[in-house]
Amino acid sequence: MIQLTAVVTVLAALTQAQQLSKPPLRNNLDALEQGLLNNLHPTHSTWDKWGAGWIPADCKSMTESAGLKATDVETFNVHYDDCSTAWVMCRHVSSPDPLVNMIDLFGRLPVKTRQYVRHMIALPNPTGYAYNWNGNIAMFNRINGDMTVFIHESGHSLDLLGAYADKPLSSSTNWINNYNQDSNVPDPYAQTNQVENVAQNTVVDSYNLNVPGGFGGIEPNWSKIFHQYATVQTEQRDAGNLLVPGGTCSKRLTNSAPVSQTSSKRSLEGRFALGPKPNVALASHLEVIPPKEFNTEKDCKHKW
Repeated sequence: MIQLTAVVTVLAALTQAQQLSKPPLRNNLDALEQGLLNNLHPTHSTWDKWGAGWIPADCKSMTESAGLKATDVETFNVHYDDCSTAWVMCRHVSSPDPLVNMIDLFGRLPVKTRQYVRHMIALPNPTGYAYNWNGNIAMFNRINGDMTVFIHESGHSLDLLGAYADKPLSSSTNWINNYNQDSNVPDPYAQTNQVENVAQNTVVDSYNLNVPGGFGGIEPNWSKIFHQYATVQTEQRDAGNLLVPGGTCSKRLTNSAPVSQTSSKRSLEGRFALGPKPNVALASHLEVIPPKEFNTEKDCKHKW
C-alpha cells in the first residue's frame, strides 16, 4: 500500500508539472482586470507596525532568498473587518509599491480565499513578478492595480493547500477529465503546466462569478475552456463559495514565528534592538489549515 501510494504521488506530481499542448484561447487575461476591480470591493481595514527588530520567519526566508536584507523589511499587522485575526504583511523599504496598495488589493479578495494566504510580502526587483511559497505570496516591483495576479497567486493556495474536495485539484482525476473535454486553455501562461492552468482558470472563474455578464460577456469562444473554469466553479461552490465575497474567516494558516531580523550581535543594539515579541497567535475559534510544502517560484514568475 505504501509503495502504491508513492507511485500515485509521483504520477500526480508529473501530471502537475507537464507542459500543456492545447492552444491558448486569449493572448492574456488583461481584459479581465477592470471588471474584477470594479466588482471586488475593498474591505475596510486598519494596520499597525511591528516593534523594532522582528520579522516573520517566512518573510525573512523569502527576503534573503531574493538576495535582500531582512533588516530592510518592515512588518505590519493588517486588521480587516471580516476576520478576527490580522494578516501579517511584510514590505521591503525599497519596494516601489506602497503598503496601502497591497492592503487594498489583498482586501478585495473574498475572505474565504484570503484565509488560505499566510503572509503577503512586497520586495523590489527590476522585473515585476510574483510567486507562492507554502501559502506566502511574494510580489516583486510595483503591483499596480493587478487583481488578476492576486487571484492567480491565491488560486495556488486554494489548489495546493487543499481547499477543494479534490486535493490538490490540479492533479485530480476530476480536473484532468474536464480538461480533456476542452479544446483550449485560457492563455499562454496556462500552458506552463496544470498548476498554472488551474490558477489561470481561477482568475477566469472569479470574473465569471463576480462580474455581470460573466466570462461569456467578453469572450465569444468561452465554451472552449468551459469545462475547466466550470470545474473550479463547482469545487469552490462545494467548499463554501470561496471565490465570492461575503461572510467572515473561519480558518487560517498559522503565522510563521517572529524571529530577529539579524542573527548578529547588532540585533542587541542600535536600530536592530528587539522590542516586545509580537503575538502572532490565531483567534481560538479559528480552524487551523494544515500546512503543505510547495513552491511555485520556478514556474510561477507571473510577470507584468
